Amino acid sequence: MFERMLQALARHTHRPVRILPVVACVPGTDVWFLRYAFAFLSHLQQGGHVVDRLSGRCIGNFAGPSFNFDHMSGGPLLWVPDLAPSRHLFIGHTVCPGFDRLSSKFDWWASTPFAAPGYDYLHDGTNYGHVPVDLAPHAFVPVSVGDVDAAAWTHAGQRMVLVYGDPIEQAVGCFAHSQNGIRRAYNRPGRRAPVELPFHEYVFQHALPSYAKLIISYQAMAEAVPGAVHIVAEDALRAEPARILSSVLSHLRLDRWQTAMIDAVVDLSRREHIIAVEREIGRSLTGSRASRRTATWSVPESVVTAARDPNLRREALALLASMGVDTAYFQAPAVSAPFQARAAAAGGA
Repeated sequence: MFERMLQALARHTHRPVRILPVVACVPGTDVWFLRYAFAFLSHLQQGGHVVDRLSGRCIGNFAGPSFNFDHMSGGPLLWVPDLAPSRHLFIGHTVCPGFDRLSSKFDWWASTPFAAPGYDYLHDGTNYGHVPVDLAPHAFVPVSVGDVDAAAWTHAGQRMVLVYGDPIEQAVGCFAHSQNGIRRAYNRPGRRAPVELPFHEYVFQHALPSYAKLIISYQAMAEAVPGAVHIVAEDALRAEPARILSSVLSHLRLDRWQTAMIDAVVDLSRREHIIAVEREIGRSLTGSRASRRTATWSVPESVVTAARDPNLRREALALLASMGVDTAYFQAPAVSAPFQARAAAAGGA
């Protein structure tokens, strides 16, 4: 019994993480591709292998351990001991580390609440003594958020990446999910539930201000600490996953991989392959796909029509610009998928 107690304790003990590379996104942006890409790269770096369930191809050292999908639950931390000096990587939703020193420059910041819980994991008052970790020998690790925030200004290893999607598409997806009762968190923006709000009011009073709060933190830190922040369009990640993965790895100073391995990891991380793994193990690997399988919903046609209105986009970009967001990020039209399908994916990510 004593030995079992020591083993259990070991899964919860670790020195506090003080440097934590961050790959972040606005809720609704699908970064599961990057989570698996980093997980596969870390596993391969440790001498393991991954078998492509669609082609049967073995990537990595066949004599090494096979990738254990049971140890992937959504983090937010990922164990990457041979990939990054910090040995941990954050992938999820959070305000940019270090932004607390700049937030007072935006007079609307403190008085503008996020539309729902979960936008800012690292500053929401979670129990940072027990942050869940995927793939690690320990189930949890303490994170010193204050040290991570300070390191964003002083330590070259504290790098941040933001993957952003189209603000209107994300608003449509989140609104549709709230209307269909799929995500309870989206049913509590402020004093009224989105189910009680017209789409236009939801977009401008809740979705866009929340979007602006998150993206402005990375934009401001990119300007204040040159080289610390890399901002990537979700469209670009969809269209050129290998190139964007390489750019993210390079920014995080993890660019030690040959092109052939990057291409192989991109193939392993593609949605079709992860779905094949899900069929094999009999469960969902992402909560988003689980929710889409267990609930029937669609984006109302009236909402899709409203979202396509160029006047709505002009109003939206004007609001974001008034809050200091560089709207050049959103000038290029979305081209990677039909609007309704993209909005639905954004809401369920």
